[in-house]
Amino acid sequence: MTNPERLGEFLRLKRNTIAPESVGLGKPLRSRTPGLRREDVAELAQISTVWYAKLERGKAERVSRQVLLGIARAMRCDDSETRYLLQLGGYQDGAGRIETCNKLSVASQNLLEALNPVPALFCNDFYDILQVNQAFEYMVGFDVNALPVHQRNTFWLLEHHPQWQQWLNVSSPDELTNCMLNASARVRAALASRVSEQEWQLRLDQLMASGPIFREVWANHRVKAKEQIVRHYRHCRAGQVRLVKQFWSNASGNISGDLQVFLPENDTDKARLQAAMALAEVVA
Repeated sequence: MTNPERLGEFLRLKRNTIAPESVGLGKPLRSRTPGLRREDVAELAQISTVWYAKLERGKAERVSRQVLLGIARAMRCDDSETRYLLQLGGYQDGAGRIETCNKLSVASQNLLEALNPVPALFCNDFYDILQVNQAFEYMVGFDVNALPVHQRNTFWLLEHHPQWQQWLNVSSPDELTNCMLNASARVRAALASRVSEQEWQLRLDQLMASGPIFREVWANHRVKAKEQIVRHYRHCRAGQVRLVKQFWSNASGNISGDLQVFLPENDTDKARLQAAMALAEVVA
């Protein structure tokens, strides 16, 4: 799938989620369209319906930045969605393509270990886990670094690994789908500007083959920027802990990845993490 086709797919799905009343329009009594009509978006964005329809079919090339911004405003896109539209239209704001990180430098490995007893991991834009530290291993209850390469991926683990699901407090199909949806939305936001068409399609095919839940949520075409997350996690040694998940960018030349750090939200949980780490080291 090309970027113009991805752009068209995103516009179609986004349009279908917008109630006409939310943008000041009345819904036609006999309309079969679940959301806005194409002509509604075109009118709000001040472009022709023919041109907009061409965009949705993935047949438009060299779309101006002004047109994309007009469409984004018409469909009430948030910052992440607007940035995604611009990236698919070829507007990278001066940023070049960035290669996918597949291996950690020695310095990054040292940083990861230095963060103990705070759980942390490095991953790339496809959520392949490159390495976790000991604190993270003790938290989830198994050696992530020892898994086969194809299993060291957040989506695979979320869909297939019971201990990973327990760590995330995922206990129902709806919770599992929601976790997958949020993660896939962050991946989609990153991929438009970071990887080549060939690499994107290859890795996407691999993730699609990993399980039906990922295929379902990817079709949602949701886009979401990375943000700090505060939630309860089930530490296999310390029980329920409330952690602040932060994303830190890690770049070396034109290779980029993410450091994910799970910080205790309060002193009580901080002490529990420290005690769990110390006990694990004694047992080992």
